[in-house]
Amino acid sequence: MTSNNGLFNSSDQTSRKVRLVKPYPITHQFRPDQEFVGKTLLEMMSAKFPFNPKEEWNRRIKLGRVFVDKGEVAPDFVLQEHHSVFHHNPKVVEPSVPDEVKVIEEQEEYLAVFKPAPMPMHPGGRYNKNTLMEILKEMRFEDLRIIHRLDAVTSGLVLFAKTKEFAKRVTEEFTAGNVKKEYLALVSGRPIRNKKKIESRIRRKHGFVFESGDLDSGQLGITKFRVLRRYRDSSLIRCKPVTGRTHQIRLHLAEWGYPIIDDPIYGPDGDVSSKKTQNVGISLVSSKLKIDALNIELEIGDYEFLN
Repeated sequence: MTSNNGLFNSSDQTSRKVRLVKPYPITHQFRPDQEFVGKTLLEMMSAKFPFNPKEEWNRRIKLGRVFVDKGEVAPDFVLQEHHSVFHHNPKVVEPSVPDEVKVIEEQEEYLAVFKPAPMPMHPGGRYNKNTLMEILKEMRFEDLRIIHRLDAVTSGLVLFAKTKEFAKRVTEEFTAGNVKKEYLALVSGRPIRNKKKIESRIRRKHGFVFESGDLDSGQLGITKFRVLRRYRDSSLIRCKPVTGRTHQIRLHLAEWGYPIIDDPIYGPDGDVSSKKTQNVGISLVSSKLKIDALNIELEIGDYEFLN
């Protein structure tokens, strides 16, 4: 693959600064998603958290480390909507994340930062302290309001509101479709056409894996693509999502026939089983965010601050 000017560094982990945290105990609490109502506790834990095999979840339930409504239950306990599920981990060892969070712009009403990958936005699953929100708190940015999200494996621009009023205004702009977003993706292959527009439905397939195409259900996703550069066996693509569905750009690039080159799920050697953990960043970067009504225009290019 030809050089891409340092836009994507997810494959070069050896020279990057890494953030580590000491092991700690934690108990997570959550309610069953609608899709798991009527299913057993073991079925839900195995499907919702596939980074552990079914046998391990069975063991943890029997040990009382996974329980319902503060009481121990059997693995075949049937879940209902009103139940609260608890998962206690006496010694959490969080995966490391790149120590590369950078402030891009700070104003009285908002904060724009660069999120490296892999790094989740907020606590959940295997991550609690190694998340963007917790890291920003350590940087003395308290009470930030999440306006939009990036997948853990996606890097780039993230905008936070500092006030409730500004969060409301930005949310209204997002809802009205007035926010212009751009991403850069390094894909496998060399598209013949310079432009492409994908309109197709997107829905959850299983676990954290989604699917797109000519489906009889799901939410409509629309993405516009433009080829910026072609290399020997890959291409740099500018992606403009019109809608904001889960995994939309990744799915639509794969549907086009040019998946993100290192995507562990939808890429050339992707695993759609939901059993393989997504623990590396992919070559997808949120590069531009523009909100005309609020005079906001943010853009990052060659990421010289990562060098």
